[in-house]
Amino acid sequence: MRQAAATNPGLSPQTLEPLLADSHTAEGAASNPALPVPRMHALVDRCPNGTATVPKAVRRR
Repeated sequence: MRQAAATNPGLSPQTLEPLLADSHTAEGAASNPALPVPRMHALVDRCPNGTATVPKAVRRR
């Protein structure tokens, strides 16, 4: 439920930042259309070889 809430486009960029840092909400926050473009680019730049990966501790089966 928290991840779904993180996708709410009504959230401010200031609200999204802590959600990006939380492994339970990071995926939803990263896909939020309210995320500023420079922040999106910063997230993509951190991906190795341009491929996003989810840490093993976060993966769901």
